[in-house]
Amino acid sequence: MSQPKPRACHTIQDLSVGMSFEHPYQVTDEDVQKFGEISGDFNPAHFDDEYAAGTRFGKRIAHGMISVAKFSGIFGMDLPGLGAIWAGQKVKFLAPVYLNQPYVAKAEVTEVGEKSAKFRTTCSDAEGNIVLEGEAVLYPIPQKIKDGMGEELAGLLG
Repeated sequence: MSQPKPRACHTIQDLSVGMSFEHPYQVTDEDVQKFGEISGDFNPAHFDDEYAAGTRFGKRIAHGMISVAKFSGIFGMDLPGLGAIWAGQKVKFLAPVYLNQPYVAKAEVTEVGEKSAKFRTTCSDAEGNIVLEGEAVLYPIPQKIKDGMGEELAGLLG
């Protein structure tokens, strides 16, 4: 199976306040199962319909970190893209993420420094309600490394 290639490769010089990228997603039962295996978190709020029905959420919810992980895809593939290093993340979980419902993860540049950029990170439901919000710090690929890739860069991008 071939892996997808990054679709962008932005340096700090390429970024500007207001640039953003959105990624629609749903969390499936399979995602929850895989995340439970990876994390070791088998809380019945995520796995047991009967148990979850008795919680304040009324049904099973996804692990919050599955939504946070959507930003890894955005940062590594689209904004900034190839070569970016995710250096930090603050996050607040404001509402549950339910299985098989549409959500949108959005990253927006809020500050551009000499070597790093800050991003506002949000996940919203189909009605536009923010279910997760935070701030990320990213180190985009340095210009000298991107320049040194020459012709190879085109082959690395999708």
